[in-house]
Amino acid sequence: MHNRNGFTLIEILIALTILGIGLVSVLGYLPIALEASKKAADLTISTLIAKKYVEEIKSASFADITAADAYDTAGAYLIDSDFGNFSYMIAISNPGIANTKDVTINVRWSFKGKDNSETFETMIVKYNPS
Repeated sequence: MHNRNGFTLIEILIALTILGIGLVSVLGYLPIALEASKKAADLTISTLIAKKYVEEIKSASFADITAADAYDTAGAYLIDSDFGNFSYMIAISNPGIANTKDVTINVRWSFKGKDNSETFETMIVKYNPS
């Protein structure tokens, strides 16, 4: 009598079938994961764009910000120079509190034919009023 320690062809086929079903199930989620990753990357880029312009406005003197709100885009979206498929709009307003300005940056982009946007708001304060 021979002692067989190997697998039969039936056992191998059953194992491959189970493995195939598992792989097909997992690969079905791949497009969903890729879309979620792209959405997260776009949101990160929009945050970086808003941060870039907030820092630029904060680094200006308060007088420059106040002078006709020099950074305000007057309701128009401008294309970002670093990320061409993203556009932004900056609105600067006076909240009624002395020596402060409200800054709102709206960033928009398109993904799969759908327009997306994110709004970022901050307040700029003149620390040493004179």
